[in-house]
Amino acid sequence: MTWQHTLYAYPTLFAAVLAAALGAYGLAYIDRNGRTPVLVTFVFATAALSLWSGFSALKLLSTDPAVKLLAYRLLYLGAAPIGAFSLLFALAYTDRDEWLRPAVVAALLSVPVVYLLLLFTNPGGLAVEGTRLVETGGLLVLRVDVGPAHVPLQLLYNALLSLVAVAIVGVEAVRLGRAYLPQAALLGLGIGAPILVVAATYAGVPPFTADSVNFVPTSTAVTTVALGVALFRYRLLDLPPIAYTTAMAASPDGVLVVDTDRRVVHANDRGERLFAGLNGTMGDSFDEAFPDVALEDASAAEVRIDGEDETPTFLSVRTQRLRRRGKRVGWVVVLRDVTALQEQKRAIEEQNERLRLLNQIVRHDVRNDMSVVLGNANLLESLVEDEEARRRLATIVRNGEHAVELTETMRGLMRTMLEDAPELEPVSLRRVVNDEVAAMQADDGDCEVTVSGEIPDVRVVADDTLGTVFRNLLTNGVRHNDSDVPTVTVSATEADDSVVVSVADDGRGIPADRREAIFGRGNKGLESPGTGVGLYLVQALVDGYGGEVWIADNEPRGSVFSVRLRTAADRT
Repeated sequence: MTWQHTLYAYPTLFAAVLAAALGAYGLAYIDRNGRTPVLVTFVFATAALSLWSGFSALKLLSTDPAVKLLAYRLLYLGAAPIGAFSLLFALAYTDRDEWLRPAVVAALLSVPVVYLLLLFTNPGGLAVEGTRLVETGGLLVLRVDVGPAHVPLQLLYNALLSLVAVAIVGVEAVRLGRAYLPQAALLGLGIGAPILVVAATYAGVPPFTADSVNFVPTSTAVTTVALGVALFRYRLLDLPPIAYTTAMAASPDGVLVVDTDRRVVHANDRGERLFAGLNGTMGDSFDEAFPDVALEDASAAEVRIDGEDETPTFLSVRTQRLRRRGKRVGWVVVLRDVTALQEQKRAIEEQNERLRLLNQIVRHDVRNDMSVVLGNANLLESLVEDEEARRRLATIVRNGEHAVELTETMRGLMRTMLEDAPELEPVSLRRVVNDEVAAMQADDGDCEVTVSGEIPDVRVVADDTLGTVFRNLLTNGVRHNDSDVPTVTVSATEADDSVVVSVADDGRGIPADRREAIFGRGNKGLESPGTGVGLYLVQALVDGYGGEVWIADNEPRGSVFSVRLRTAADRT
């Protein structure tokens, strides 16, 4: 075998080597991340390019007629199906997987298979009518007079499929926006380059003339370079456009797509601006831009971005695994601007701090002053003999005691308003109930408050405001009672994991249609002289303990308020 040297062979050899390298990269990617239609069709397309350009280079470099003819036939192992592989890749790339059925793939490849059979058997000269060696530009080249099957089965078929592939990629890129235009342009250039050279050759446009060296295989260098740039510059295989269509299109939030190497490979406009605020660009590591955010953790994290005007932006960062056909191909990261929420949170915290201060003033300063007032009023009552003065002092004492009671109610109400979740602990039920009953008996001699049986000696899940619950229920049973001497009876029954405390009164009762509403804030009992927050506070505190409260009728008259509390693991 003899050889001839020509510069024309270098681009073709380069295309063969680069296409083989790209195919090898695709195989390694499949081994590392799993097989997908995009990867499989990419590998077949690059293999076809490598065969086409490799055997074309051999045909050009060899001077042996038999080798040239064999190389001519073998190059069509890549050239014949290249249009079909281009279309299949375009369908996979644009996520039109419903077309990648075995029947469709077989139909697309049937024409190249038929042509290859004709080429290697050549019945009646259908593929090749004749061959001859000619010298052009100092080179010995093989001229092939193609048969009638070549134009429809090879030339026109490949051109048609390639044009369809370019159109599919172009339409999808226009639909998705500028993020995919560079990829689409490179794919269109790569697929369309051989078609343009064929058209120029048939049109006789210099230097692409029928008498010159065949530049069509040389054009595959443009194809492979375009694929290489799309692959490594624009992450062609990392994520196809489906990531954009499903996760980013028209999103008011910033959306990033992170590949399996934890690089940010795509973003919508909002996401790109927010990512740039962290000095990040496409292809940068997600972990470097968001060191405090774990991609594997789906719970929301918060990130602060300090702007040029020293005004911070707060982002809520939430991640979600991105899968295709059961394989993880990356993550979708949603960036939501929560700056306004942060400002509201800060305002609420400042308001809560003022409420805590107010609560402290009312509970301590006001309570202490009222204790002094009550002490002096009680002392004066024992020293004064005038009946009118004693009556007015009694009024002062009664209203002062009510004011002290209100400070305790306010304490509990503030507790429910300012704490998201109370710190619960085991609390002795017997001690709390007995203390509140004793206090009621001592404070109000015009009522009868008794305990039926014994309160179980158990600990319940509550906190130090549990006394407020029973104090309000006892006060409610006395204050809203129309009997001459109000009677309130406290009882308790124990179950396996809970205890129910009942406070029964002999008042006028509560209609069934009022029983739910009466626990609302500001809702008072019938002709109630109170503030309307006592029962609301009872409901709020018991809910915080994980218990429940309800109302039933008492016999023969009155109401029964029942409170169910969970018993603590430490029962005694």
